[in-house]
Amino acid sequence: MQPFIDKSEIKNVLNCLQTGWLSSKGVYVKKFEQKFTNFIGGGYGVAVTNGTAALELALTSLGIGKGDEVIVPNFTFGASINAVINIGAKPVVADIDEKTWTISIKEINSKMSRKTKAILAVHIYGLVCDLKNISKIAKKNKIFLVEDCAEALGSKFNKKYIGNYGDCSTFSFYPNKTITTGEGGMIVFKKKNVYEKSLILRNQGREINDTFFIHKYRGFNFRMSNIQAAIGYAQMFKIKKFLNLRKKIFKFYNKVFKKYNFIGLMPDKKNTQNSGWLYTIKIKNINHNKRNQLIQKLKDKGIEARPAFYPLNKMKPFKKYCKGEYEASENVSLKSISLPSSPFLLKKELNYITKTFLEEINKIN
Repeated sequence: MQPFIDKSEIKNVLNCLQTGWLSSKGVYVKKFEQKFTNFIGGGYGVAVTNGTAALELALTSLGIGKGDEVIVPNFTFGASINAVINIGAKPVVADIDEKTWTISIKEINSKMSRKTKAILAVHIYGLVCDLKNISKIAKKNKIFLVEDCAEALGSKFNKKYIGNYGDCSTFSFYPNKTITTGEGGMIVFKKKNVYEKSLILRNQGREINDTFFIHKYRGFNFRMSNIQAAIGYAQMFKIKKFLNLRKKIFKFYNKVFKKYNFIGLMPDKKNTQNSGWLYTIKIKNINHNKRNQLIQKLKDKGIEARPAFYPLNKMKPFKKYCKGEYEASENVSLKSISLPSSPFLLKKELNYITKTFLEEINKIN
């Protein structure tokens, strides 16, 4: 992965430095929030320091905390579960649907309790969760639906960008994401009153214009700086270009790998479109150790590949939140590999990656 920075980002950052507006009081924070929500199709945007902070602030703004349960998928990056733990709530870990790689509807229903306050729907690798049925469950049980879109900026459901289907959604702008601010994140709320509460919580629990240091809530210091927002604002003018380039990378890989029965391509569910964040495939006839050997062999040839996210139930800090079997997520996680996915990869680089990958996997098997 690599970010794309040109003269527009540099110009905006220089403007911050020259005017002296470096903090969150600068004009670019509001500009970035507005540009972002216009892109995804609505809602109230809140720019924050990173994607994990976005999750923590989102859940807290919805009133979730100690004693509450949040259903989280087993197959996700650790930030999803860490955010729940960090605010004092209890994560309840559910398995995924192996056909979609996203949280299983059956598992959600089986993990519900009187203490359940939210479902955290993680759009893993840009794959869109079953938002229709998850929304029905949330409404029926009068609980919140929070979309974790850290890897899915630009993914679509029913031809619309995701981010406005739940009570709120969260995004990450780490350098390997669709757009970047270096570090940074965004929350998009559906309700204005929750959004307004989040602005206070983001600012150490103080009203935005408070100069008397009166704290309304126990809050966070999650404000995004004007410099970060200046970069993000410039990135938003190129986002469609980035998404189109990513789509071409995925299309190239799929064209090569679909010919091989031992390779399982990323799910392609009807009425959804993947953002093209990180190209990941499942190798059907490989075990965990051989998969890791393959990653090392690729590294030796100059190709940085990664294992899929490790299942939460296999990691010491999270085991106590995991009950039952997690066969689907283990099967996907321990057999999958992510390949270089920079939207700026050249054709000759893609040819080298796919050729070397196929050669090395044949040697291992």
